[in-house]
Amino acid sequence: MDTMYETLLQIPLFQGLGEDEITRIVGKVKFHFQKYKAGSVIYRRGDFCNDLTFLLKGELMLESTDKENNFILKEFEDAPDLVELYSLFGINASYFSTYTAETDVELVSINKSFILTELDKYDIFRLNFRNILSNRAQQLHDRLWQSNYSCLETKMVDFLLARCERPFGKKLLKIKMEDFGLIIGETRLSVSKYLNNLEREGLIILRRTEIEIPDLNLLRLWKERHLESLSKDEEIADE
Repeated sequence: MDTMYETLLQIPLFQGLGEDEITRIVGKVKFHFQKYKAGSVIYRRGDFCNDLTFLLKGELMLESTDKENNFILKEFEDAPDLVELYSLFGINASYFSTYTAETDVELVSINKSFILTELDKYDIFRLNFRNILSNRAQQLHDRLWQSNYSCLETKMVDFLLARCERPFGKKLLKIKMEDFGLIIGETRLSVSKYLNNLEREGLIILRRTEIEIPDLNLLRLWKERHLESLSKDEEIADE
C-alpha cells in the first residue's frame, strides 16, 4: 500500500489526499499500469480519450499538426506528467496529438467512468482537477495577449509559443520555409534570413525542412530582450 500511496501522490490530482482516503480509492477504482518500449505508439491523434493517463517514468514524444498538414510540431514530456487531461471531457473528447514512447515508459490510467462515479466524491480531487484545467486556460489566454506581431522575429517565436503544450524544453518543427512564410505573413527569404540569425545566436538548429529548438524558454527570453531593445531604440528616436 505504501508504494501505491507514493505513486498516486506523484499525480497532481491526488495531492492533498490522506492515506486513508487513497486506501478507499484503491479499493474502489481500477488502476491500469502499463509499460511501453521506446518507439511504441501509445495514443494516436483522433483516438477517443476515455482514460485519465499519467506518465510515471520515462519520456513521451507528442506530435501535433494543423488541419492542412502544413507543419508538424514535436514536443517532449518527462515524467511525472499528465497526458492531455483537457481531452477527457468536452465536445471533442479525443486526443489532439499522437503520443510515442521516446524512451521506455511506465503509465498508469484510470477509466473516465471511475472519475465520475468515485473520484468526483472527493473535494480535494475535484479542486485539483478544476485548478489544473483553469491554469491551462489562463496560460493559453496569457499567451494570446502577450503575442507581439510588430516584427518578424517575434512573429516566429509567438508562432511556437502559441502552439506548444509547454513554453519550455526541446521542440522540433517540421515545416517548409514557403509554408512558414505564408502562415506568419512574410516572404520565404525573410523567414530564412531571420532563422539563420537565430541559428547563429545558438537558439535554433536548422535542418532540411526542420527546425530544432533546444529550449523554447531560451527563445522566449530572447524575444523579451529583443522587444526591450526595440522599445529603447524607439525612445531614443523620439527624443
